[in-house]
Amino acid sequence: MTIEQALRTYDFEKSVLVGYYGGGNYGDELLLEILANKLQARGIKHVTIAYQNPRTYTTFHHDFGYPRIAMYNRRQLLRTVLKNKTIVVGGGGLWGLDVNPNILLLSMLLFCSRWLLRKRVYMLGVGYYNSTSRIGNLSAWLAGKSATHIIARDSETYQNFRAVTKHVSQDTDLAWLIPALDLQPYEQDSARLMALLPVNRKTIFITLRRFRPNQKNTYLEAVEGYLASNQETDIILALMEPQDVDAEGYRLIRSWQKAYKNIRITDFSCNPLALYLFFREHQNKLAFIGPQFHMIITAYLNHVPYLPVAYDNKVLSLFQQIGQKRVIPIRTLSTSDLQAFAGKFMEGRR
Repeated sequence: MTIEQALRTYDFEKSVLVGYYGGGNYGDELLLEILANKLQARGIKHVTIAYQNPRTYTTFHHDFGYPRIAMYNRRQLLRTVLKNKTIVVGGGGLWGLDVNPNILLLSMLLFCSRWLLRKRVYMLGVGYYNSTSRIGNLSAWLAGKSATHIIARDSETYQNFRAVTKHVSQDTDLAWLIPALDLQPYEQDSARLMALLPVNRKTIFITLRRFRPNQKNTYLEAVEGYLASNQETDIILALMEPQDVDAEGYRLIRSWQKAYKNIRITDFSCNPLALYLFFREHQNKLAFIGPQFHMIITAYLNHVPYLPVAYDNKVLSLFQQIGQKRVIPIRTLSTSDLQAFAGKFMEGRR
């Protein structure tokens, strides 16, 4: 079963959407915006969104008429689950390298909702990877045992959940549904972004990512080396989170902006589909360097050349899906890799 088939088959009225929504991360906010679009298009009226910080919702999302609750207000969340019939986990590589205790709490919520409260639990386009930790495996087991149906976004996820439950099928990530959406309502959002970041000639779009100490790699050093050697190239440096979420990262890109006058910087503080349209509008002028899973999909769908760098199994699975055979492990990434990729783009070779 595919995600589209599930949306046509199952009853999603009186659902609660849960995920890693509300932290301001581009990928998670993109997944929520896509899923809300799809549910509204199906005529689903009664949906509640569990969101980490409801006050910031309108920064990243359109209003679909769905109420929001604070994800970590446990009483409010429990009352909302009790009132509704269904829990929907709307995408994300929740059970992977980036798993944290909050994912364990989410998985426990799913387990209790299914077996104590007798709710339906659907997981659409989710990821579960061998790179996860013991907490991740425990969380995934709880989630798998909770699910009425799981739609895995790749083969590794399918195999891992298949060892837990028979109620699993394989499709893709929710982001692959973007081309079928009506994106006209996002044109004003995109126009504001393009006014803030005008692109008049070939530009290298580089994103930074927060990594944990156990994910040590050479990514920042490689980027810094590239910036120092290319002070005549138009470069946009971007955080894919708001600056108040990654204050250290923002200080870093600010320092690089002061050191190199050819650099413009931005954080992520707009609707994610506005950024998607930004890439579509400038597809012939942009090349992308960054490790983020959903930024790679954004570049790929818009025919923007990207550097194939992987930091986790979920990115490796993505590259396998799109037929990307040459992949650079992030631990071995060097400035020369960035230079070679960007040099070909600036010379006109894709």
